[in-house]
Amino acid sequence: MKFEQIANEIVQLLERKNHDYGDSNLEIAGLYGIAVRIMDKVSRLAHLCFEEAQVDETVEDTLRDIAGYAINAIRLIRENRLKPFGIWKEVN
Repeated sequence: MKFEQIANEIVQLLERKNHDYGDSNLEIAGLYGIAVRIMDKVSRLAHLCFEEAQVDETVEDTLRDIAGYAINAIRLIRENRLKPFGIWKEVN
């Protein structure tokens, strides 16, 4: 499977989720909020390494969500829609 195919799947997922939920919640929570969501997903991924899922979210679903949050963060940064704060403000 090619990188482009996987990337396109993630783009399609982002388009569906942004259509359904919008992305203003990501702006409100800021970069820290996105980092928290990514950490939630990483924690879920770690749990899935040792335990069978009890809800309908596969390892691939979780990995796509992590990639999606990262892509959305980059997009919002480039669009100047995430406000810098803390150390991030000082280095960017």
